[in-house]
Amino acid sequence: MSKITSIATAVPTYGQSQMQIYNVVRAIHADTAEEERVLRFMYKSSGIETRYAAVPDFNLGNGRSEILHFEENGVNTSGLEERLKIYDKAALDLSIDVIRKCLPEGMEPSGITHLITVSCTGMQAPGLDLSIVKGLKLRTDIYRTSVNFMGCYAAIHGLKHAHYIAEKESDAKVLVVCVELCTLHFQKDKSIDNITSTIIFGDGAAAVLIENSAGKRPGWELKNFYSEINFEGMDDMAWKISADGFLMTLTSKVPEILEKKCKGIMENALQYYGIPSERVDSWCVHPGGKKILEAVERGSSVTREQLQESYAVLREYGNMSSPTVLFVLEKILRKAEQDGSVKNIVGMAFGPGLTLETFHLAHA
Repeated sequence: MSKITSIATAVPTYGQSQMQIYNVVRAIHADTAEEERVLRFMYKSSGIETRYAAVPDFNLGNGRSEILHFEENGVNTSGLEERLKIYDKAALDLSIDVIRKCLPEGMEPSGITHLITVSCTGMQAPGLDLSIVKGLKLRTDIYRTSVNFMGCYAAIHGLKHAHYIAEKESDAKVLVVCVELCTLHFQKDKSIDNITSTIIFGDGAAAVLIENSAGKRPGWELKNFYSEINFEGMDDMAWKISADGFLMTLTSKVPEILEKKCKGIMENALQYYGIPSERVDSWCVHPGGKKILEAVERGSSVTREQLQESYAVLREYGNMSSPTVLFVLEKILRKAEQDGSVKNIVGMAFGPGLTLETFHLAHA
């Protein structure tokens, strides 16, 4: 078996309230007083209070912008090439920050034997993985792989790879790093997808260290994984590339599909894990948005109280794509340190496909 022995999260420099972001984009996404009123309501009812960005554009008080260019005749935005240049540096800086926070006391970066990078908001070759190896002076014979363009559930896919490695190699120190800079891909066109994406997405990073269960460091055992694909939602959650940045599709059908399907998938996962629902002490659910969490509540036996960490992450950071479920897990594990009654944690995240990934953690 394998276990999580350390977890850490980090956010970029620029933090702003939800309504500060609204004050910037209302001139772009609302042309009339009625549209402005509706947009304001959407921001205020989003369940999000603060978000973080790698660029200063979304807070008028910064007086600077890197992807939004306000001119006499309106606003222009940077093209994909310029946005990815920002990604290359900012993603590396944030990755190094969260890795340093994640490494246990006494462990040097050279002790990492395997590196798994996860991201869907930027790409380059040589990639982020090699930049991290160079920036932190990791060993040059390190095993590395990248999980790209899988969206919000990709962290669980990364954990799955790390689990398979660590359970087979007793001395493995596998580091999974998720970093997403969603705000770089702001779109000025007034489509509902662009408006929704601007309301909910933020930037962040998370890192997890996975080791073999025989190791001396305490941790939480990664027991197993279960996933399902629901092609009914294949066109309702998507992430595509354009000359003006990456385009997110997130239709109103996604909460409806989750409400209808999540109970069955959760039951299938618990049956696969061999544990009854009453033995699940914490549910680690990806907060894709307020309506997503509410759909999970309505469609399953999971209560709002059991989703309090998910709601807290949504409120404090918004949806950061792949690292978000690990932000929730970090909160749950910190709470579990104070509460010895937590023995079983089941996590769930969803993304393009519509794909649902789950995992089972148990106290080692």
